[in-house]
Amino acid sequence: MVKVILAGGTGLIGGATLQRLIDHPDVTSIVALSRRELPIKNAKVQTVIVKDFLKYDAEALAQLEGAKAAIWALGKPTSGKDVHEGFTLAAIEQISTAVVAKQEPTSTFNFVYTSGSAVEPDQNKTLFFIGGVRKMRGALQTKVVDYKQPEAVGGGQWKSYVVRPAFVTTGVPFWAAIPGAAAHNTPKEELAATMVKLALEGAATQVFDNAEICQIGKEALKTKA
Repeated sequence: MVKVILAGGTGLIGGATLQRLIDHPDVTSIVALSRRELPIKNAKVQTVIVKDFLKYDAEALAQLEGAKAAIWALGKPTSGKDVHEGFTLAAIEQISTAVVAKQEPTSTFNFVYTSGSAVEPDQNKTLFFIGGVRKMRGALQTKVVDYKQPEAVGGGQWKSYVVRPAFVTTGVPFWAAIPGAAAHNTPKEELAATMVKLALEGAATQVFDNAEICQIGKEALKTKA
């Protein structure tokens, strides 16, 4: 039975992930970080109103205690550095010190971050389309993957996972019949199923591109959860 933190539950990806978490029998509690109450009402879901995503207040941090995983789906693809890097790294630091530090050394906390297929970790690569945003998010992706629970803080082990979906879709897009089109879109249900699976079970690798996301998601959706 697992308590999971979710950020971005009002968006397309976060909304699908929230529903997947609600439906999963192994998830008993969902703490949704949001600036406003979520429209969905379910006994599993507890909305924690965050006034400042750079510094959570003591009440918000207390609600996160006991969580074993977090799924980060906050922000739009073109959101600025303050949202992508600022909010994400602030969350990692605060969850690390307020939640993971209180867990047993043998336990693992899984952090699943939503990146994108166009995000570029190689800072030396020449890009001709919104290169600044793609490289900024690529640098952040590297920081997320490399993050480890600080020895000085102690507690459980931190493990990060990054999903790199293509164009996230609802239903069957009109271009689905075009040969090769599947490589350029990600059904939101498959993405959500993959992220929840990573949050609950972890994996041997840390970064998942679109084809892997869809494959894992399809298999996960065959189960009841």
